[in-house]
Parts: sequence; C-alpha cells; structure tokens
Amino acid sequence: MLKDVNASLFKQQQSEKILRAGKSLPRSKRISDANLIRQVLGQKPQVSKFIAKHQLADHSLGVALTVPKKLAKRAVDRNRIKRLMREAFRHSLQNISQVPELTVFRLRKKVGERTKGRLREPERQEIRAELNKLMGQ
Repeated sequence: MLKDVNASLFKQQQSEKILRAGKSLPRSKRISDANLIRQVLGQKPQVSKFIAKHQLADHSLGVALTVPKKLAKRAVDRNRIKRLMREAFRHSLQNISQVPELTVFRLRKKVGERTKGRLREPERQEIRAELNKLMGQ
C-alpha cells in the first residue's frame, strides 16, 4: 500500500509559504528608484544611536533600507537588521493615520564593536526599541 507522505509534506510547505507571504513587505511598498532614494536621503533625518530615518512627504508610501557592509560586517547581522527595519515599517502600516510618505532607514553606527563584530542580543533589543520609537509606537 502506497502512502501519500510526500504530497502532504509538499502541501504543508506550500501553506507555510502562503502564511509567510502575508507577513512580507509588499513589493508595491518598496522604493527601488535610485533618484527617488537620493531625494529622500537629502532630507534631514530623525536620528537615534544606531538608526537614521529619512522621510519625504509624498503622494505615495514606500520604504528603502540601507545597511552598509562597512558598519555590519556579517551578512547574518545585516539581514537581521533589515528584518527588524521591515518589521517596524509593517507595524506602522497597521496604524497609519498620517500623510503617506517615503521612508529610508539607514544604519549609522557600527554594530558589534565590543563583541568582535557580531550583533548580540542587547544591541538587537536596542535597535528594535529605537525603530519602534522612530516609528511612533
């Protein structure tokens, strides 16, 4: 008797992908035009210890993220920081009551200076708190 194990695993993986896709940042909210990003970066930022948030009031809503390799050496850390930035932006979308604006988040300070270039939990929590504060949560 044949078992249908592989098919059920495939269906389970497909349903997990659908769930993850709902949590991702929609492509329509991403800024990809270099000239537009330069224009937003030309605005005076709101700054915190690690993050700078540049905004440009516009008729559209979008976000771009910059985490330079010079400031976060490990790809794992750069990806984690970008994930935290996207998460903060997604949460701000839920309670949007302001004018749509273009936003660029920029890492402005080197992470992991005391931990051999690795982003550790205290810094991660600090970055998350700064992002929440910048997004007005």
